[in-house]
Amino acid sequence: MADEQHFGNPGQGRDQERKHDRDQGNDNNPKQDADPDREKKKSLKDSNEFSDHEDERSIEELHRAAMEKEEQIPEEGNERGPWWMYAIIIATLAFGFFYMGRYLGEISDQPHVLFTDPAPPDLEEIELDLMAEGRRVYTRLCQSCHQQDGAGVPGAFPPLGGSDWVVGVPERPVKIVLQGFQGEIVREGVTYNAVMPGFGRLLSDEEVASVVTFIRNSFGNETPEVQPEEVAEMRESTSGRTEQWTESELDAFIDR
Repeated sequence: MADEQHFGNPGQGRDQERKHDRDQGNDNNPKQDADPDREKKKSLKDSNEFSDHEDERSIEELHRAAMEKEEQIPEEGNERGPWWMYAIIIATLAFGFFYMGRYLGEISDQPHVLFTDPAPPDLEEIELDLMAEGRRVYTRLCQSCHQQDGAGVPGAFPPLGGSDWVVGVPERPVKIVLQGFQGEIVREGVTYNAVMPGFGRLLSDEEVASVVTFIRNSFGNETPEVQPEEVAEMRESTSGRTEQWTESELDAFIDR
């Protein structure tokens, strides 16, 4: 029966023989590795070169190392300029300081003060020029109404040249300048009616004396000067008055 099975299935025996031979061949002739560096990689892997090491440095040390590395990299814009540029800057600054010191005058802690000749030791000793000061006051306050030539404005402001109110007693023009005037007046057949404000709060005794002196010696007039002391007395005598004078009130005050 065994022979029948063997001869009855001859292919099965040959397959077993080939398998046995293949197994024997594998043991005696090992298959060559496809990767020729396999053994080298294996040896390197077993060594410490490819092994992972834990970094024992602290966060501060790592940060410092990173910062030191960045500081070594030069930043754009910090390059040193050429020598001639520094020479021009120094020369410009030197010329600027020289120019300011030569032409801008002295340096002082008092702003807007021009240092010229020293002021006189005592300003009170300077004699007041009543006509010159009176011209300035008249130009500033009176000229717009009474005009530059003192002719006035018909129907509003009377002329100053030859007026009895101007060349008469000085009390009348002084009080008009101090408290003002209102109401109708008739001069040489012409009626004038306008309000003149008082300037007592704006002008000092010297300024009132100077402008009254100016109109009493201008426009064809010629009378003695009015002194600031006289104005001070007249101001004191009418210190309680706040309204403008009328013609009747002014006549009554002068005539009493």
